[in-house]
Amino acid sequence: MGVAKEYFQALKNLLKIEMNEDAKIYEEELAKQSVQERKEVGITWYPLFIKSEYYGFAERLHIEVERKYEFDTPNLFYSGDKVRVFSNQQHSNTKEDFVDGYITASSGNQVTIQLMKDEAPDWLSDGKIGMDKMFDKHSYETMLSSLDFWASDDGVNKDALRLRDVILGEKNPSFNTKEHVTVPALLDASQQKAWLKAIQASDVAVIHGPPGTGKTTTIVEIVKTLVEKGERVLVCASSNAAVDVLTERIAKSNIPVVRLGNPSKITEQNLQYCLERQVVNHPQFSLVKELKKRAEEFFRMASKYKRNFDQEEREQRKAIIKEAKNLRGQSDDQLHFLQKSVLVKNQVVTCTPVVSMHREVGKEKFDTLIFDEAGQTLEPMCWIPIQKVKKVILVGDHLQLPPTVKSDEAAKKGLVMSLLEKLMPLESISEMLSIQYRMNEKIMQFPSNWFYENKLTAHEGNKHHQLDDNVIQFIDTAGTGYEEELLKSPYGICNTQEANLVLTILESILLEYPTESIGIISPYKLQVQYIRDQLKEKHINTSTIQVQTVDGFQGQEKDIIIISLVRSNDKQEIGFLKDLRRMNVAITRARKKLIVIGDSSTLSSSKFYTSFQEYIEQHNGYHSAWEYIT
Repeated sequence: MGVAKEYFQALKNLLKIEMNEDAKIYEEELAKQSVQERKEVGITWYPLFIKSEYYGFAERLHIEVERKYEFDTPNLFYSGDKVRVFSNQQHSNTKEDFVDGYITASSGNQVTIQLMKDEAPDWLSDGKIGMDKMFDKHSYETMLSSLDFWASDDGVNKDALRLRDVILGEKNPSFNTKEHVTVPALLDASQQKAWLKAIQASDVAVIHGPPGTGKTTTIVEIVKTLVEKGERVLVCASSNAAVDVLTERIAKSNIPVVRLGNPSKITEQNLQYCLERQVVNHPQFSLVKELKKRAEEFFRMASKYKRNFDQEEREQRKAIIKEAKNLRGQSDDQLHFLQKSVLVKNQVVTCTPVVSMHREVGKEKFDTLIFDEAGQTLEPMCWIPIQKVKKVILVGDHLQLPPTVKSDEAAKKGLVMSLLEKLMPLESISEMLSIQYRMNEKIMQFPSNWFYENKLTAHEGNKHHQLDDNVIQFIDTAGTGYEEELLKSPYGICNTQEANLVLTILESILLEYPTESIGIISPYKLQVQYIRDQLKEKHINTSTIQVQTVDGFQGQEKDIIIISLVRSNDKQEIGFLKDLRRMNVAITRARKKLIVIGDSSTLSSSKFYTSFQEYIEQHNGYHSAWEYIT
């Protein structure tokens, strides 16, 4: 077996383990939750009101449904999602009580569902129906297909083969150092080195971007230079939020860009750049509208036929449907022509990796791929868009959040290691951004020492910005009896007394600094939820406050950050707190003030937390929780 085939087969095996575990967890959680619990987390809508029924593509029954209540619960239903429409008369989950389908259109609290049945079940008109979001294998299937592509030499062009071999260490990376390029003056010294590495790379480059070091600024300048050279550039990130940030920044630099993806997952300000909007604004789009309108008229004519019809009526219905399909085909052809026209006009395309293989862009080729957030992306996900390019630039930080892996077995066998982390030892291809533009120097220095070999430097503009002399604080709950509580499951840990202390400190901060942005972070979801509930109960104005888990704060920053560590027990067990990369993220969200609350006795089992506490003591930031207890 060749090196590539063996490598990608091993990766594929791990991904299958992860897919099965993910599906199992999802289905188990769905089965044991009530309708109300599922509604609260956003994976169920109930009750649903049917606005219309009609027969659409392939004579499948479509229903337009709407939810009219509980708009404050999350909306996780998007076009393309697999759903299960159920009758809640008894909700016994027998085959007669549900029908599966796919969302074909989504707009706010209304969706259109294509049911996987030709006829509507009798209970559909009874009124008491809802829908669950089902586990969808699409992303996994796309990753598995990509790994199959890379495992074989068949159909892989010369550029892709070389790129694959360089990434796998079978060939040495190369750089074109002879080409004359003008370094962007607005970049700092470390950003210029990273920019030059990316521009001169013939196959692979890595930009290591610690917190607040301006990696987005660097990416935009790289894109600008590549476009000036006449290249087509594909810009990817694993999250829609990151893609939106990149899209907006690229567009503000007057670079023509098209954003691919489901419009319902794109921010309002980025909709003007999305493919659908640019196609609609095309002068020839009126023809698409006319053809679609005529097709819909024919489908409506066909739907008026009763279900029990004679042979002549059956033939008439078939003829009408045939004409409707013909018109729809013409409309689709014209739409694809316009999509191609928009894609050719824009040298830069932004999207998530899976979307890069969608029909409208699937056969498109690019010169360079820039992959942001590569340090927290599953390796198989990175290989999807690499199929489409000659050169790849990975951007991220392997010392912040790792890829999310739900299977312990897959994680232990290596799936948790990102492609960026695997390539970091190759010093010839990587550059680290070293000047950070976010934090006060005192907040920055500990993570710089612990994670970044003391290579970070605070920019003069933010080096000394602060609210008061207490820039960093550790509030020690040891001896207070604030013990953690185990709720609902082994992973349901919170510390309500520590959370109440957070609120006490928050209230004093709001009095002193009412206009500063504030973030409250905890590694534990239950702690986050408890604090959110208390903010509502106490009627605290949350316009300047965000309460989130560490993962929810990735890529964000606030003037003041309060971290609630939760763990307090006699066994010195610290659980999630062992993941120091998450603590790196939490600490580095603060611009002007950082407050960490925890039990030093429990935390003393970790060298990291002991060192962190000692660092804060050196800056006179240590306090006992007793100082805040009245």
